[in-house]
Amino acid sequence: MTMTRIVYSLLCICLGGFTALGQQAPINYTAESIPASLKENANAVFRLDEAKLDVESPSEYSFTVRQVVTLLNAEGAHHLRHRIGIDKFNKVDFVEISVYNAAGSMVKKYGKKDFSVEAAFDGISLVTDDKVMELYTPAPGYPCTIDVQYKRRNTGYIELPNWYINYHEASTEVFRYEVSVPAALDVRHRTLNFSITPTTETIGNKKKYTWTEKGVKARKLESEGFEAALYLPQIEVAPNEFSYDGYKGSFRTWKDFGAWNFALYEEKEAFQPQRLAEVKALVAHTQDRAEKIRILYQYLQKNMRYVSIQLGIGGFKPFAVNFVDNKKYGDCKALTNYMRYLLKAADILSYPALVNAGHNKIPADAAFPSDPFNHVILCIPGPKDTTWLECTSNNNKVDELGSFTENKKALLLTEAGGILVNTPKSDYRVNRVGSHSTVTISPDGEASIGNKTRSSGDAASIYQYISLLSSDEQKEALVNHLLYKNPEELSVTTAAVSDDVEFAIQRSYNKL
Repeated sequence: MTMTRIVYSLLCICLGGFTALGQQAPINYTAESIPASLKENANAVFRLDEAKLDVESPSEYSFTVRQVVTLLNAEGAHHLRHRIGIDKFNKVDFVEISVYNAAGSMVKKYGKKDFSVEAAFDGISLVTDDKVMELYTPAPGYPCTIDVQYKRRNTGYIELPNWYINYHEASTEVFRYEVSVPAALDVRHRTLNFSITPTTETIGNKKKYTWTEKGVKARKLESEGFEAALYLPQIEVAPNEFSYDGYKGSFRTWKDFGAWNFALYEEKEAFQPQRLAEVKALVAHTQDRAEKIRILYQYLQKNMRYVSIQLGIGGFKPFAVNFVDNKKYGDCKALTNYMRYLLKAADILSYPALVNAGHNKIPADAAFPSDPFNHVILCIPGPKDTTWLECTSNNNKVDELGSFTENKKALLLTEAGGILVNTPKSDYRVNRVGSHSTVTISPDGEASIGNKTRSSGDAASIYQYISLLSSDEQKEALVNHLLYKNPEELSVTTAAVSDDVEFAIQRSYNKL
């Protein structure tokens, strides 16, 4: 499930910063004033990294940021590209960016009118109402300093902004994050990858938390390392109550959040009577529960395709079952819920399960209800065991998840609310690869290479995926991902052999 989210990573990492939060000492914009210790392993230094979150109600908050960052060299040039995610719930009230040269003199100032607005593209969604404000501010030379300030207003939310301390190969002189919230609502908070306790004070009917830190040194970026959230210090803030597009919910417990989600998936009459009878007829010839699951899952795989559409609350609420049935497509939520109602027609109970899919993701924390999830799969409890289905796949087998979603914390959405469970993990004996190659080289250096790979489990899914690509895409995948030398000619075939997949590649080269 590619959930509609405010693009906080864009705000935190791709920006440079935004509006003054209070009276501060004048900032020295020259690189000479930076302590030598903060230049170690750093391509950029945040002279000031300051944000203020003002929660006004379960449906509204304002977020004000100022970041002053000195770019020491061209390796820090990504801080010159500024991106702010906006949608129907998120508007930018104010934005100002000032650029200073090495001597600390301002050479250019930009405002909101200088930004372009484009449709946001996440690489997955076909249609989305998310947009992004973009601006590139050329460097006058290096070192230089960018002072970025903005204020945004949100009128519907599930998440609140988290804030990172430091970014890739950047250090920080002064960090401050302030959160104000009505005392009756309050928020929950925690720190990851470092330890810092906020000061707390009550002002009128509001409670204020403030985190401050100084002199945080840069971390050297590791090639092919974990994603930033796994090792960079960050402050995570989560609401107790929220309202999103008119749907009110609670984050006080996983049970509460699951109940809110479950209501979004419920339909009183998913199939019209005639269509319901047709679905029942698909499995009328068998009383075997496992066989019914297999038949209906294969029906889903043969007839439906995955398309991500993110409109309004579409990041959380699936399209109607009847829509998927007629259009023959849906995103992970819609396909999962469609499969759920196919099974329901066969009197088989199942539940959507939210999961943070992908490698090296922060798992859901039983003690800290929040929304780290980005995907939905289907869980089918049974008398003796549990079956899992990946409903976006056209070739997975029943109970085959793969490394994308296995061995994760998932939130089951049930009538009784949310239940945090573990997804299954595969045995190493299930994931096998065996390969046999034949190489023929002619006297003039031409070569023909035949390769047969027999695999199962996660490895098989990779080869199955490649087999579904066009010939040009297959060549690109083999060269860029499996590191084959680019061939003059290429042919790819696959075949099922027992429970394995046999993947045959024939390629030729003018010169090996």
